[in-house]
Amino acid sequence: MKKRICSILCILTLLGFTMIFVQEQWRPFQLKPLNGFTPATAFPTFNLKNFASGKYQDTLEQYSSENFGFREWAIRLYNQAAYSCFNKITNDNVVEGLNHELYLKMYLDDAMGHLLWGAYPDVETAKAAARENVEETLRLIDTLRQHDITFLFVFAPSKTKVYPEWMPEQCHTFDFSLQEYYIELFKVYNIPHIDFLNYFRSIKDTAAYPLYTRMGTHWAASTIPWVGDSILRKIEDLTQYNLPSQLVVDTNITTDYYIMDNELERQMNLMFPLPKPAVPNPTFVYTDTIDADRPGLLIIGDSYSNQLVYSGFGKAFDHWDLWIYNKDIQSSRENYSWTEVKKQLDAATMLQEADVVLAVFTAPMYYDYMFGFPETIQNIYQTGFVDEEEALATIVDMIKSDSDWYNGVVEQAEKRNITLDECVLDNANYYLEFKRQCNLQKVK
Repeated sequence: MKKRICSILCILTLLGFTMIFVQEQWRPFQLKPLNGFTPATAFPTFNLKNFASGKYQDTLEQYSSENFGFREWAIRLYNQAAYSCFNKITNDNVVEGLNHELYLKMYLDDAMGHLLWGAYPDVETAKAAARENVEETLRLIDTLRQHDITFLFVFAPSKTKVYPEWMPEQCHTFDFSLQEYYIELFKVYNIPHIDFLNYFRSIKDTAAYPLYTRMGTHWAASTIPWVGDSILRKIEDLTQYNLPSQLVVDTNITTDYYIMDNELERQMNLMFPLPKPAVPNPTFVYTDTIDADRPGLLIIGDSYSNQLVYSGFGKAFDHWDLWIYNKDIQSSRENYSWTEVKKQLDAATMLQEADVVLAVFTAPMYYDYMFGFPETIQNIYQTGFVDEEEALATIVDMIKSDSDWYNGVVEQAEKRNITLDECVLDNANYYLEFKRQCNLQKVK
């Protein structure tokens, strides 16, 4: 009997390993992919140098650990056991608060002041930096105005600021908020803006449904129609454009959540879904007559702006271009599909074709104010390029491809007794400064 049991166990073990191998090689079973942001490891290229250094073996081991058969199922099972049995979330970026509310750790760090102390030595230094950034914003608005572009800043709310009472018991709110200080300064300097933070706070107790879902960290789908419509009305006030209104035609109360309304649950990668209260996932349409001459929209923002524009908000405009963190660019126009190679040309052209610049940022993003967007705009208008390093590299290429220019630089290098590379760079710097001064004269 014991021998038979051992044989059965051996066969089952071999069968299990065989299934894992088959699944790893050919994927006959289509499993739900894991959610996350970790880049996948590529299969290593074998060569003697990599093999001798051990790099090939290390990469192969990493690749194998990320691609073994039924990996998705095994990880979800482990995460489910940890959460159900020990109330532990294996994703360090997701934290459970009271009433099973889920928070993104970055927002808790901001609410407790951890981000502030990581960026500044004290509150007064943070305030001084904010005042400098507001002055830079005023210069940005003036520059855009000279090119007939309207600027609007949107203070996006955050779950920790609107519902601090649901935060974990061990998390205590810090008594200074950098985002709220910026709101005060924007009011003092009369900078066009919308303060959704304090508006969300003012209506949270009377709203029919929570303004944030239990498992989300961005604005809930239920708030998108009136958030978008409020922005459209504000843009109308600032410009001469007649923009459409957003009208909800179906509230659609459901437990089938919009993708961003349960984003934190998805990041937990559990085997079974968490229980969900029914929430609105509204359907809305545009009303009123849309002007034939609609404005072009350029958005600089974080993931809140990404969620907003893909909700349909961008349909109110002739086109929209979205600069996420002033780095990655998305566009409603296929010819502007973003690549790093096209960055310089696309960014300058997008700015030239914009009528409205909309900035959208939530609380943790004020420690890297607009991610250098004001400086980017100044560089584009002064040099035609996003940054000086890229501009110099392009001008150097121009010099080398122009035989007359390049031969003249060769003669200069000999007369000045410096290297050719130094002389080419000097010429590039001179040309860049000349172009900058010409553009400044045009603005004046």
